[in-house]
Amino acid sequence: MLQRLFAIIRKELITMLRDPRARLSLIIPPIIQLFIFASAATMEVKNISLGIVDLDRGPYAVGVLERLRGSPSFTRLPRYTSVAAARGALEREQVIGILVLQSGFSADLTAGRPTSAQLLLDGRRSNAAGITAQYVSTIVNAAGTALSGAPADAGAAGAAAALHGLAPMPNAEMVVDNWFNPNLDYLWFMLPNLVGTLSLGVALMITALSVARERELGTFDQTLVSPATPIEIALGKLLPPLIVALVQATLYLLLVTQLYGVPFRGNLLVFYVAVLTFAEACAGVGLFISSLVHTQQQAFLGAFAVLLPFALLSGFATPVENMPWWLQFVTLINPLAHMLHLMQGLFLKGASLASLAQDLVKLAEIALCTTVAAVLLFSRKAA
Repeated sequence: MLQRLFAIIRKELITMLRDPRARLSLIIPPIIQLFIFASAATMEVKNISLGIVDLDRGPYAVGVLERLRGSPSFTRLPRYTSVAAARGALEREQVIGILVLQSGFSADLTAGRPTSAQLLLDGRRSNAAGITAQYVSTIVNAAGTALSGAPADAGAAGAAAALHGLAPMPNAEMVVDNWFNPNLDYLWFMLPNLVGTLSLGVALMITALSVARERELGTFDQTLVSPATPIEIALGKLLPPLIVALVQATLYLLLVTQLYGVPFRGNLLVFYVAVLTFAEACAGVGLFISSLVHTQQQAFLGAFAVLLPFALLSGFATPVENMPWWLQFVTLINPLAHMLHLMQGLFLKGASLASLAQDLVKLAEIALCTTVAAVLLFSRKAA
């Protein structure tokens, strides 16, 4: 049995690697995707263009503008004479919002009277608008505190309290310490997640296209009449993607740690166990799809139909806690959701095996279920 199984694995690897373009497609595109996603896939808001309508021109207004100019997040601060004049820029998406400093803004603050600044935001870009609102609120509060002579820490605490609807405490000091990602570098969050997400696509596609490709080439019937049983053929098609996943995971690990400087604090053996288990779970889904279709085009569409929900329900783009309860239940059977937890724990937290055991067990259960289902379906179709 082992001899026949190794022969099928060898045949699959030769088929996969004999074409130079196929060899390059296994290595080059995932690396390019890693570079592109690391630069483009970010929820940080930078290079903000904010329109300014300064009807006050007092010391507090000047302090706010100086702090906005000094912030690295704001690159353009075009001035307008009125809200009506700035409205066109907001509608054309030339600015993300308009900060209106009303007449008497500085006078009211100097006299200790309550006052406010108005911030008009483009709700079409809800994420960028929300983060911009936090930036501007913090800067406005900090500028007012500095000019009033209060400590800067009190201004930051007051701004944070105001954002959460709390009454600021002038004598309170807030000390912030970010665990696992001290500088809140978004790449530290993005790149470990990309290791799992890109591995999903490769393991799923390779297996999904394998049987369909042989059917199109007319070699699938020759495989079925060989001495190997359908179960051995199915296992032989499931194992080569694991080898590819190991090679790619090693490249990802080297690039993420050496090129981008993201720390790897976990156990290397646990990392490879997680990659193998995850790749097996994805390969099982791919073989299941490949057993149902007859052409590579159908296999590609089927894999894409599975790939997108896996990515959206993994917690990669949106937190799982924000999803409805029934979608949170669906994430429990999503292998990518558990893989992302493992990658974040291994790269950033240096989590122990005991703390990662739950996700590893869940991933192994999913891999077992997908493999058994794929092998049974393949055997039935082959018969």
